[in-house]
Amino acid sequence: MTPVRVGLVGVANHGAAILNAILESGNLILHSCFDINTAAMEAVAQRHHARAATSYDDLVDDAALEAVALVTPSHLHLDQVRKAAAAGKQLFVEKPIADTVSEGKEIIRLAEEAERVLLIGHHTRRRQVFRRTKQLLEEGVIGKVVAVEGNLSRPAGLQPGLPAWKADPRTCPLLPMMQLGIHLVDTVEYLLGPVRTAGCIAANIAMPGSVYDSTAALLQLESGVPYTLTSYYVSPDAYFLRIYGTGGLLHCGPMHLRIEILEAGSIVETRNEDFPKEGAQSYVLQMREFGECVATGSTPETDGAGALRALAVIEAMTRSVETGRTVPIEEILLY
Repeated sequence: MTPVRVGLVGVANHGAAILNAILESGNLILHSCFDINTAAMEAVAQRHHARAATSYDDLVDDAALEAVALVTPSHLHLDQVRKAAAAGKQLFVEKPIADTVSEGKEIIRLAEEAERVLLIGHHTRRRQVFRRTKQLLEEGVIGKVVAVEGNLSRPAGLQPGLPAWKADPRTCPLLPMMQLGIHLVDTVEYLLGPVRTAGCIAANIAMPGSVYDSTAALLQLESGVPYTLTSYYVSPDAYFLRIYGTGGLLHCGPMHLRIEILEAGSIVETRNEDFPKEGAQSYVLQMREFGECVATGSTPETDGAGALRALAVIEAMTRSVETGRTVPIEEILLY
């Protein structure tokens, strides 16, 4: 197939990961780019023989451009998608789909009315460890699942260079969960099914200002299984998901899986599986799928509907922090 011509919006920081995935996808080509960091944009454009747009509007108005990849702050997504959809562009949007469920619904509507592909950047479920975990769960290796624990944290709130919008509760509500925890929300819904309710506590511990930097949630899946999820923006790196079953335990790290088999209440077997070549493969798979969906008109695995559910869980957590009560996810989705 002829590679899809993509305009990358946001080339610095995380944009570099998406850029590399576009280049390695095999079915996408970098046609143009835009970033308010002019030096970074011009360097990428020169290095990859792409067009450096003078503005976002200039980028989407290019008739030769087929798709946009938005690696931009979530509070900008709705306006950017509105312009790109109106210009007939295919849509890759970095997670979260938007800042609010109402904005996310509008993004989905705009893509559907324009008959454009909409793929949201929930790449974590594509990691080898979680694909393998899905297989083991379907095989019943650990029996009936009884509980889940997850933690995804990093010290970004303590490091220089944090974008101002991430430290502003108006543009990044419930900061650690919106930026990090949402990965393990989407991944657990992929592995075990939808979240039914969310309760959450949050605090501002170490970052300046009033943004929440430490969060802990108690979720319940539709199956009844409890799920404790923590995320901090001011702690050392943490990345794990543990799934407890009547017959064992799956302990997932970013590139490692430990399987513990239980019999009569005792661990009788422990197996370790490593994925040392993971690298950025989940990003490449994500962008390759985007190209395939554009070519075939098929629905992406991480489409708007799934991304809206993940965002609804985060919004339910936010409402729980505000009200002190457990919030049904359907309450948010129907709002």
